Amino acid sequence: MYSLTEIKNNCDIDKNETISFLNNILENDTYKIILSVMEYSKTVYQMHKETSLPLSSIYKRINKLENLGIISIEKITINNKGRKLIYYKSKIKNLTFKLNEKDVRLLIT
Repeated sequence: MYSLTEIKNNCDIDKNETISFLNNILENDTYKIILSVMEYSKTVYQMHKETSLPLSSIYKRINKLENLGIISIEKITINNKGRKLIYYKSKIKNLTFKLNEKDVRLLIT
């Protein structure tokens, strides 16, 4: 599986890998997490409140999205109770794909 950086930098990635990358983004409610952190960084709990997805699902998907290079940690703070807050942000601002019988192309910004 290619990462976001590899997809962006390589126009010749084969059709199956491109489709696999798209599938990872669009599976279940993963896209909701990406959309949630596209404009502003958020904690897992903020994503949970916004999307109503279970916390455990968000943690699993964030791990997967981090490994794919789609989201990253923007900052880490400590709240007034001494708990660490991790803020995640999407590296994707826009994703467009072109699909035809011979090819699948992604334009990621």
